[in-house]
Amino acid sequence: MVSIQVPEILTNHRQLTSNDIAIVYYNEHMPVGRNLISFNKCAISFILSGQKELYRGAECTLISEHEAVLIPDGHAIIAERKLNAQQYSSLVIFFPAELAQKFIVKYAKQNNYRHKASPTEKDVFLKFHQTPYITEYLNGLIHLIDKQLLVPPALLLHKLEELFLVLAESFPAQFFEIFRPLAADGDHQLRQIVENNILKNLSLNELAFLANRSLATFKRDFEKEYGISPGKYIRERKLDIARHELTEGGALNDIYLQLGYENASNFTSAFKKQFGQTPKAYQSQTSILS
Repeated sequence: MVSIQVPEILTNHRQLTSNDIAIVYYNEHMPVGRNLISFNKCAISFILSGQKELYRGAECTLISEHEAVLIPDGHAIIAERKLNAQQYSSLVIFFPAELAQKFIVKYAKQNNYRHKASPTEKDVFLKFHQTPYITEYLNGLIHLIDKQLLVPPALLLHKLEELFLVLAESFPAQFFEIFRPLAADGDHQLRQIVENNILKNLSLNELAFLANRSLATFKRDFEKEYGISPGKYIRERKLDIARHELTEGGALNDIYLQLGYENASNFTSAFKKQFGQTPKAYQSQTSILS
């Protein structure tokens, strides 16, 4: 697993750039596993072939071909994979949040639009489908990149604002919400990240990264919030989930794989240590009682 900065990691890929904007045509035959990404700019990633798995805050989503995602600056965990024999391919647009915020002010004035902010926390990303219009928009950008044309910064900003306009017209609430300051308090955010990722088998390092904390700070804040160490809490929560699944008639092999155990033997040992009997014995007992 690698911790990287964006867009510096993409400097070897073909792109259009100005002082504030980078449009990168990203093609990779052998994408690596999960990466810890520190976005120093916002990004809009259009998947052309393959899939992208995104962890951001307490949320996780899969972005497939002909889909796209708008990701604000900050921390995320990303895994990219190709499908079949195709390479992974995407077009990624990087820009500072200030450009979107300036566009929103101008758009709101011109359209007399008043956004009602959420009283809780803002959206952590915006996932959307690539419409025929967006497909033609992307083809135009790829054509400029392929021709290695020099595009003036003002025209590149114009192309970015064209995309902003599409998103503002199609998803006004989500688009506006992403670029307002985060209102959620840190403890609430930490709990959301932990609970929403219990079954994602993320390491403590990865959870700390999503919570924008060092590992030591994450452990300290976790114990303050939960009154128990993160490793012990996550292990016990998974076993409680396993017990519920067994009660509902779930298959042992499905359950231990879902919980991230390497094999049934390790799961059985952990379950017996926690509850005093094997998963099979517990499931047999509960089926008799019911």
